[in-house]
Amino acid sequence: MGDKATLSALSGRPLITEYAQGRAREETSEIADFIAPTVETTRHTGKYKVYNKNNRFKIPETLRGLGGKATLLGFDRTDKEFNCAPHALDTPLDDIEIDEAEGENLLMEAADESASLGGMAHEAGVIDKAVTAATAADADAGNWSNADIDPVAKINQIIIAVRLASGGGSKMEVGIVIDPNSVLKFFSNKNVKAYFPGSRLIAPTIENMERLFMGRTSSKVSFLATDTAAPGLAAAMAFKLTEKCLVFARNGSPTRRDPSFMKTFRVRGRWMKPGVTRLGDDRGDLVKMDWSMDVQDTNPEAGYLINVT
Repeated sequence: MGDKATLSALSGRPLITEYAQGRAREETSEIADFIAPTVETTRHTGKYKVYNKNNRFKIPETLRGLGGKATLLGFDRTDKEFNCAPHALDTPLDDIEIDEAEGENLLMEAADESASLGGMAHEAGVIDKAVTAATAADADAGNWSNADIDPVAKINQIIIAVRLASGGGSKMEVGIVIDPNSVLKFFSNKNVKAYFPGSRLIAPTIENMERLFMGRTSSKVSFLATDTAAPGLAAAMAFKLTEKCLVFARNGSPTRRDPSFMKTFRVRGRWMKPGVTRLGDDRGDLVKMDWSMDVQDTNPEAGYLINVT
């Protein structure tokens, strides 16, 4: 049996804290972390490098002469400041529920739910920001229903542009995120079919797409769907990323200085912090799950948006 008097004390135990931290990491959307990889920071605010036409990424000189000074990895007035804003989800528990279950299990269940929903909210926010921040590709790049347009050639041209805009060397890769309907349009294009001679049917898979792109690329399909209808009306489900293809530079182990298209800043060790407070009517407890993060586009020229028609 649970004990409502000790639920608050349980929330501060290392077991519960570590469980909440782990679930927050596990539920971070694969798509969100792919587009905007996480940079763990030492505090909530700090400087990060932004790259654009006025401030290009440059590889530093590391050779130091005898008695000479080393290159300084500093920040200046052209750099921006991240600010990990607070996020939270609360789960109310009635005293009856608390009396009928083990306290640790109640807290873990709250962590499960908050991490799952928080992860989806993070993915939606990253997609929105990426679509807004990315450089728009020319209209022909996404006209995949046109028999004169070769989507493979168009995307490979964009891959080259992304590589040049990032300039981050072999650690950088080109990521591609696309919606399900655009995958089908891609493989319906006659020029794409010509890359698979002798194949009557081509499986619309990510593996088959990646075979057609140059260099080190990694592709994913975004399946996050949301209801776009107003409350009270019939559901109108739609993919968050609809008829769009994002092509961007990313670093799987990003820092505050690398030239990735986007990043998510999080305070190290504070992916999700549990807590408990008594409800105002004194009939239950409120399980709190708090975290903080900041999503930023750090190199907008290293991300392209193709509007698929």
